[in-house]
Amino acid sequence: MADVGAGDGQLARHLAARGLRVLATERRPASFARLRAALPELDCRLGEGLAVLRPGEVEGAVVAGMGGHSIIRILAAAPEVARALDWLVLQPQQHPEQLVAWLEAAGYAVRARWVAVQGGHSYTVLLVTAHERT
Repeated sequence: MADVGAGDGQLARHLAARGLRVLATERRPASFARLRAALPELDCRLGEGLAVLRPGEVEGAVVAGMGGHSIIRILAAAPEVARALDWLVLQPQQHPEQLVAWLEAAGYAVRARWVAVQGGHSYTVLLVTAHERT
């Protein structure tokens, strides 16, 4: 799976420790350097969102901790990679309704929706697939 915008790598480290093959990405060189230093054993890539992946390279991706508009931009910039994924877990910090509307118009299906609460803030979490996938 891919952890897109992995930040300090906490999620990637957690999932790798449970036996998943994890690929972590960051788009800014300074953030990437910190990620690479924190996770030297993982496949870490510098670049924008899903664009650093090949279609079919991973089964799914987590895109979390950024705004809904940024998530839309990431998915729209690499449609061939996004469509090849079996699943996406999306956690927009802002604009979840705009993200859901874009996903539906772009042919994705929201399979599940949860609200996560952390530190007094609530966040939308979406499980998404392409419509043709079941």
